Amino acid sequence: MNSRKKISNRRRSGVSLHKTQGLLEVKVRSEMAVRQRNRVLLMWICKITLAALMVGGGIYGGRELVNRLFLKNPEYNLAVVEINDDGSALTREVILSTTKLKLGQNIFSFSLSKAREELLALPQVENVELQRALPNKIIVEIVERRPVAWLAEAKTADPSTSENSLLIDSKGVLFKPKRQLPEYLRLPAIYGAPVENYLPGDTVNSPEVCAALQLVQKNSDANRFRLQSIDLSRGYCLIATDSRRAKITFGLDDIGRQLDRLGAVLDYAAAQGKEIRTVNLMVEKNIPAVLADPAAPEPEAGAPAAAEPQPAAKPSATPAAKATSKVSASAHDAKSGTASKPVKKKTAPSPQTSQRAESAVHRAEPVTARPTPAAVHRAEPSRSFFGFKF
Repeated sequence: MNSRKKISNRRRSGVSLHKTQGLLEVKVRSEMAVRQRNRVLLMWICKITLAALMVGGGIYGGRELVNRLFLKNPEYNLAVVEINDDGSALTREVILSTTKLKLGQNIFSFSLSKAREELLALPQVENVELQRALPNKIIVEIVERRPVAWLAEAKTADPSTSENSLLIDSKGVLFKPKRQLPEYLRLPAIYGAPVENYLPGDTVNSPEVCAALQLVQKNSDANRFRLQSIDLSRGYCLIATDSRRAKITFGLDDIGRQLDRLGAVLDYAAAQGKEIRTVNLMVEKNIPAVLADPAAPEPEAGAPAAAEPQPAAKPSATPAAKATSKVSASAHDAKSGTASKPVKKKTAPSPQTSQRAESAVHRAEPVTARPTPAAVHRAEPSRSFFGFKF
């Protein structure tokens, strides 16, 4: 039985086999290959080092150039700080201390973005912009918040004297004044809000305070009704007091229409020669109002008090009256039979003497003040639904 030879895949060695199989024998020299690899590696290291030196030198040279031209150049030392502030509540010292701008330092050493953040952190600042004006000037543009009222915790005579009172602007932002200005004393006060729960910089979003701010803004240009205080203690309405102590009740909604109704009531009161004491504007029809006569102006402080009326002196006896009394006394003695001293005959007074006596009597008569018609018919406060008295 014929058996096949098993063919092996193993490589055979030997010179004869190389010749028979046609293989090319190549011997690689290991030393030459290592030398070539080392040469390539060294070349790359040199290139990287050279690039790093060039970059480092450029950075160092550029920094030195910037220092010599700008950062360490005395021409760029800060010499002028121009502050353009639309208000007067912030002083120059407060602005400089907040931004930490110091004269004499390099103008490029200050971070304007950080200085802007520091100024915006003040509750009284609404917006601020800073810019450099080369070579030695920095311009600061500040927009301050405009307060429209005081937010006070209790009804005090002057909320500006209270430590817990805060100023509030038209957007409801609270802030503490850095210094008191005369115009702050004329601002209306808002009472009844929990002032102790707020801090300077907070924004008040309660409906009562928002309605009060809307009333202050819409009535800012009015001359007939000048707000003095607004009471929020009831919660569902506003009780406004004007400069004449009139009490006006407003609802929380639709302040503009309520002011129109107030204008109509003021026109009616002026036509009647009256003043408003109380009025409820929450009612759209038949507005309840209390009218009264205009109050007398209060005396100014330091004015001398009016002199009290002195009682009139009693009329003194005139010469004619004395002579008449003596004659009547002598006649009485003659009738009664009593002895009396001889009475000298008195001559009748002349017409001039009589006129003088009458004028003296008239001058000595007590003068009684006659009541004026306004005092006799003084009108008491009249209650009325607008257009109908009762």
